[in-house]
Amino acid sequence: MSAGTLLVLEPESSGFDVVWAALSLGLRVHVCTTRPPDALPAALWEAGVTVARVDADPASFVKAAVSAAEEHDVVGVAPGFDYAVQPAAAAASVLGLPGLAPAAADVLGDKYRMEQALARAGVPVAQGVPFALDDVSTALLRSLAARVGFPAVLKPVDGSGSLRVRRVDDLAELRRALAEDTAVGPVEDLGRLVGERMLLEPYLDGPEFSVEGCVTDGAPRVVAVTGKQLGPEPCFVETGHVVEADLAPRDRAALEAVALDAVSALGLTAGAFHLEARLTGSGPVVIEVGARLGGDRIHRLVSEVYGFSLPEALVRSLTGRPVPERGPARGVAGVRFFSVPHPARLTDPAALRERLSGIPGCTEAAVTCPAGTVLRPATDFRQRFGHAVLTAPDRAALDAAFAAVDRAVAHATLEPLPCVY
Repeated sequence: MSAGTLLVLEPESSGFDVVWAALSLGLRVHVCTTRPPDALPAALWEAGVTVARVDADPASFVKAAVSAAEEHDVVGVAPGFDYAVQPAAAAASVLGLPGLAPAAADVLGDKYRMEQALARAGVPVAQGVPFALDDVSTALLRSLAARVGFPAVLKPVDGSGSLRVRRVDDLAELRRALAEDTAVGPVEDLGRLVGERMLLEPYLDGPEFSVEGCVTDGAPRVVAVTGKQLGPEPCFVETGHVVEADLAPRDRAALEAVALDAVSALGLTAGAFHLEARLTGSGPVVIEVGARLGGDRIHRLVSEVYGFSLPEALVRSLTGRPVPERGPARGVAGVRFFSVPHPARLTDPAALRERLSGIPGCTEAAVTCPAGTVLRPATDFRQRFGHAVLTAPDRAALDAAFAAVDRAVAHATLEPLPCVY
């Protein structure tokens, strides 16, 4: 007999693993998504998952959740992606189920409001200045430069996945970046327009990390600290992650403490969290907080090292079930994402997958583009073309596996293309 139905709103990336975690716990799953049914993995249908298509606005998700509750014994509502945090909170509130307060979710959906809330609570955070993309003037640019200074980071107030996030070092670069954004207009991402409002915030100098955790019995709990590997600036494309991060105990404790303070200040009372921060010369400074799982296979790395399932913890928390304790660390794990420094053509993805699978410690290898695809240097997650998940007994062995992956990607299957000026 089923233990009830979990609603998963707009699953994407790690959101699909929320579905599998719920099924493994004996729950039925009902998905609400803006995408057509044939855009979802066939395995969902084979597993008996039911699906409702909705519009992108939060009210449509809430209406679909209420309709689902009339047909199913709904016991929880989970966001399957960053953009679904707000509708999931609203739906859970309407249905009287565990979840974030809708007001807290609204703050999380706006990076400027999030920064302001953290600053009011005394949490160290990069505080930016918001503005509308369609109302950029010379006077505004000069005001932004005077208030924020350079170097600075330009980003959408409501984006995800490094979309249109880049460093600008002076007023000329800021003007040029905004001119490019204005010419193209906002980006459509899962039915939403991203980038209508922008944020200019101070650049933080220091290595970047993320803190993964869950909330149980209303209290946040840190599960792991992830070391982030980034591509060349001015973009901030994530090229890899490592669990556990290589940190001095004092620095790790400081990151954990700031993360717990931030999560509490933002009112995260159920589910999971993924917090990004930089370790500056004056200590950890928060970049942003998500009331969801981290993407990029981070939860898989946590599972490899600790035997702890963050997707299952999220499901348990949002259905009022106890969350088990994390086990001791067993080695180290990492993921490498593939991108190119120069334009190139992918010649043989199958051969690349086979070569990656033969690297010691590789537990998962994926190439997401077909043969003949023209690859471009990555400016956000959309230009990456695959990944490899690796496990190793120690960091030296993991770094050797990373190097083997990089060699395979760089030399085995890429045909350089001439630059066009």
